Amino acid sequence: MNTSAGSVRHGVDLTRVLVSRDIRLKYRRSVLGMVWSQLAPLAQLVILSFVFSHVVKLGIPHYPVFLFVGLLPWFWFADSVVGSTGCVITHRDLLRRPRFPNALLPPITIATQLVYYVLALPVLLIVVAAVTHRVPYTVVALPLIVVAQFLVCLGPCFVLAAVNVRFRDMTHLVAIAVVLLFYATPIFYQRSSVPSRYQWLYAINPMAQLMDAYRAVFLGGHWPSWGILALISLIGAALAVVGVAVYRRLEDQFYDDL
Repeated sequence: MNTSAGSVRHGVDLTRVLVSRDIRLKYRRSVLGMVWSQLAPLAQLVILSFVFSHVVKLGIPHYPVFLFVGLLPWFWFADSVVGSTGCVITHRDLLRRPRFPNALLPPITIATQLVYYVLALPVLLIVVAAVTHRVPYTVVALPLIVVAQFLVCLGPCFVLAAVNVRFRDMTHLVAIAVVLLFYATPIFYQRSSVPSRYQWLYAINPMAQLMDAYRAVFLGGHWPSWGILALISLIGAALAVVGVAVYRRLEDQFYDDL
């Protein structure tokens, strides 16, 4: 039991160190530093807010806040998937170190993007309070939604990271798929505006379900659907197990392909 606990503690410590390392390397010699991580969602927020508030009016109350709540977790998801696809290649130096746990690379990428999401949360809470004149008590459920999204990311990230080592075109395919999924997820529009014949597509899209949960706790002031959240978490955990199995099966080929 002590050995198992020590291994878990070592994994947690190593993840923390590598996440910190990735962030430092990314913004080394940058004047604005980690501010850059917040500029992309803010720039898209400004553009989409203008377009859908003044050009093509959607009539959604507090639209900038509505959009902000959706964009932040989306950027976490998208950057995690895209980053994990190339994480083995990017961290090939770590693979050459004896006894380095290669399977940590995709979770480290997801955790790094989670740090950026957490850093943006104070700004989001201030905006929600300023626009809606309240911060709903339901935001205490946010950690559970974050855990569900983390689990949703794990399976695809493991598979994509492993497959991309052999088939480098995967990076480009994933970039295209992420753009398409952005429009197929109710980030800048309401899910209720989708025609009924297409609602089943949103029902099987875990990010669409998570968007409903985020907006419920930040804007609606009510709890997310616990049943749906539990189902998403269970499916995410199951796919994570499958993803790890695929990753383990292919990792022996990493050294030859790199």
